[in-house]
Amino acid sequence: MQHPVSLADVRGMLRADAIELGLGVLLLVVGLLTLLLWLVTRRRAASLPAGHRAGGVWLGLFAFLYGLRLLVRTDTFRLYFDLSSSIWDHAAAAITYTVPLPIMFFMRDFVPAWRRFSNVAAVVVALFAVYAITSDVILGQPDSARTPNNLIAIVLLGVLVAMLFSPGLTRSRDLRMARIGVLAWPLTAVADNLRGMKWMAFPGPELEPFGFTVLLVSLGTVAAARVLGDARRLVAIDRELSIARQIQFSILPQAMPRVAGITAAARYRPMAAVAGDFYDFLEIDGQRLGILVADVSGHGVPAGLIASMVKVALAAQEGRADRPGAVLTGMNRALFGRLGSQFVTAAYLFIDGPSNVFRYAAAGHPPMLRLTRPGLEVREVEKNGFALGFAETAEYQELEQSFEGDERLLLYTDGLVEAANAADDFFELERVKTALVSGAALPTDRAADSLLAAVDAWSGQPAADDVTIVLLDTAVSRVLSTRSTESSTDRLVVSIRSSGSMGDS
Repeated sequence: MQHPVSLADVRGMLRADAIELGLGVLLLVVGLLTLLLWLVTRRRAASLPAGHRAGGVWLGLFAFLYGLRLLVRTDTFRLYFDLSSSIWDHAAAAITYTVPLPIMFFMRDFVPAWRRFSNVAAVVVALFAVYAITSDVILGQPDSARTPNNLIAIVLLGVLVAMLFSPGLTRSRDLRMARIGVLAWPLTAVADNLRGMKWMAFPGPELEPFGFTVLLVSLGTVAAARVLGDARRLVAIDRELSIARQIQFSILPQAMPRVAGITAAARYRPMAAVAGDFYDFLEIDGQRLGILVADVSGHGVPAGLIASMVKVALAAQEGRADRPGAVLTGMNRALFGRLGSQFVTAAYLFIDGPSNVFRYAAAGHPPMLRLTRPGLEVREVEKNGFALGFAETAEYQELEQSFEGDERLLLYTDGLVEAANAADDFFELERVKTALVSGAALPTDRAADSLLAAVDAWSGQPAADDVTIVLLDTAVSRVLSTRSTESSTDRLVVSIRSSGSMGDS
């Protein structure tokens, strides 16, 4: 007949289990909160070093398992569940065998120099845990592998202490905190293990939970300090990127050109904070205009810095702005040897109103598209040479064509045609032509938006490259014929649409 549990028995259990219950609940809560915090912040932590991202997981799991083991071992905790003592003993033993694993992974991620030792130690602990749990189940005896487990724990802790106190480590506050924790836990664990093997005898509760709490606080302090340090660095980087973005936007045209017979719209959509795309205008006078669209290989800050160099190189060509081939040749000479392993593709278009012609040259750039109205025929205009910065002696040829009436010209970077959908298919040039025809009746500004909307609708996912377009509507011949009938007082009113939007529209 089972003896009923009296109030005095419960009080006795509570007194006996008070320390383990208190520490167990504390560590369990700390572990759960740490894991929850990681789940909530894992997206923002994507920019942190990989080891720092995973460190919170292992530390939280370590605290959770250790706290759970403390609770499972108490009689008070077991009263709340209708399970046999044998099941609880097997569960406590299984946690004991596996609890070193998270700390091995934690040390591997936070001390890269110890990666090999940590990986080997983790494999040894994992294999032994499988063996020990299997042994417990087959023999029906929890803790059947207690002695080898204690020996493995002592060896691993001894090696860990030796590595942490090796003289070659750089002294720091983090190292001091880690040494305090890693020394406190092994000393108390060794004392308990020696007592468990009957090699030592002393009264009182187990010391290891107290040493583990010190270890957890120490490693948590180190982890928090590193994460906070990374967060501060990320804030500083974000601030610098914001400034770089502002600077980059400041080098782009702040308004569309005011040239007779030309209506322009530009759209500039960087993939990241700083982009490698660039466009600019060289206004010679009220009837002649040069337009450059360029694309630096790569992305981010390096490409953005080179884009700034492209602006300087273009500004130096103002005296030859009416000769696209000469402009690109001069830019290539200015940029060669200064781009490292990167290069720049570019297209330069010059519109000569008085002559009713345009001249065009490119350096490894996608072809310009020419939409003639009212026939709605889209033709490719291409006259390519080497990408800028590729060969010092590169010379660029140009072509000249006459306007045939109202036309729409499109200059763009390859991010437009290489926009990919979920199946990894590119938007490609034929779809650009179709979208250009579809928006032929729209004003320049709305046509630019319509073109990008068509790309976005087809892709359905974030852009993988910077996208820049410059759309030009030309009615040069009509403006010139009208101008010839006006008096010398020049009363002609020319409609110029200054869309000038340099971000998403």
